[in-house]
Amino acid sequence: MAKTKYIFVTGGVTSSLGKGIISASLAKLLQSRGFKTTIQ
Repeated sequence: MAKTKYIFVTGGVTSSLGKGIISASLAKLLQSRGFKTTIQ
């Protein structure tokens, strides 16, 4: 069984759109390399 790894994206309240875009882009890149990702 693979170990679970976490990536935290932090920042101020006004940068929430940027955090969402970065998180979605990173998840898509990881998925294209065969990783299972979830965003919470």
